Amino acid sequence: MNVAYALLGEELEIAERVHLTLEDGKVQHVGKGWVTGGETYPTGLILPALVNAHVHTFDSAFPEFGMGLTLKEAVGDPQSEKYKLIGSLTQDRLKESTLDFLRRSRKIGVMKVVDFKELDLLGAKVAKEVKLISPIEYVALGRLDGDFSRERLETLRDMVDGYGLSSVTSVTRETMKEIREVFKYKLVVAHVSETLRQNLSRDLETILSDLRPDLVVHGTRLAESELSLLRDEGVGLVLCPRSNLWWGTGVPNVPLIFREEVHTLLGTDNAAWNDHDLWKEMETALLISRLLEPGSDYSREVLKAGTVHGGANPILEGHELTGVIVEAEWTGITRAINKYAAIVKRGGQVINVINERVQGGRKNSPP
Repeated sequence: MNVAYALLGEELEIAERVHLTLEDGKVQHVGKGWVTGGETYPTGLILPALVNAHVHTFDSAFPEFGMGLTLKEAVGDPQSEKYKLIGSLTQDRLKESTLDFLRRSRKIGVMKVVDFKELDLLGAKVAKEVKLISPIEYVALGRLDGDFSRERLETLRDMVDGYGLSSVTSVTRETMKEIREVFKYKLVVAHVSETLRQNLSRDLETILSDLRPDLVVHGTRLAESELSLLRDEGVGLVLCPRSNLWWGTGVPNVPLIFREEVHTLLGTDNAAWNDHDLWKEMETALLISRLLEPGSDYSREVLKAGTVHGGANPILEGHELTGVIVEAEWTGITRAINKYAAIVKRGGQVINVINERVQGGRKNSPP
């Protein structure tokens, strides 16, 4: 495969006129210059596939409801409008809303989605069915919305990839410890400090102590000392800036988060109000960084947050190739002085999605 540009390795180093030799789904060689044979993308730029590290796909079934509702009224557990709406959907409709979100995600180069599943064991059952036929890598996080017991928690564990905690107020501290114990070999993620009230309750301290999560989501109100604690504890932070702006809960301090070297990922959050487009999420994160620190340039860090930090395979010899090729010529990327900024702001024009892995007995086809 020949491409005009490539973002190579964990650091997304820019290389021009590159050829990739592929065998058994892996990159065997990355070389300078083009070679004869194989596909050629003369105006294309290849980068690692995008990762959407936090979504709620069930509410994609009813976009843009509740314009006048507060965050708690719209999505708060369990009496909010969202739960009334998703509770009225059939199992087939819930499944289709998730699959539709995943299909649309693939078309823009998102090849991994981490999905918070509501509706207790029913939500987990839907996620298990989706996983069998998902067009991309699908990571389902379940949770118990009904009665809590060890037996039900173990049943949930066997159906999903991990546990997604809505907030510290939804469970007791002993329950958090039990969740971590039962899910000790799986992914555990929690919402944290999305609002000032949550932060003042010291929710991060409680979650780190009792739940010991792998990732936390939002963190719009985290102070420098709390960000340092995340870094030191090796806990990743998933930013969802478009969601924070929509609800008026504040914005994440993107420059401080990057300066503190917190392992940062990006997510689009509730699909009812934020579409699947992670390109928009990256641009919003970059814009916020410029607002809070005029003249700064965190564009490469933003690209990492949207790709390799979420587990996307870097384009390296010996790695499976899962990448997205975007148009670089007429979008202006080719002529850009700062190509990282140009990719973040102009890179959403997808030419092809390359996934050399065989899933479910079939090789993924182009979008």
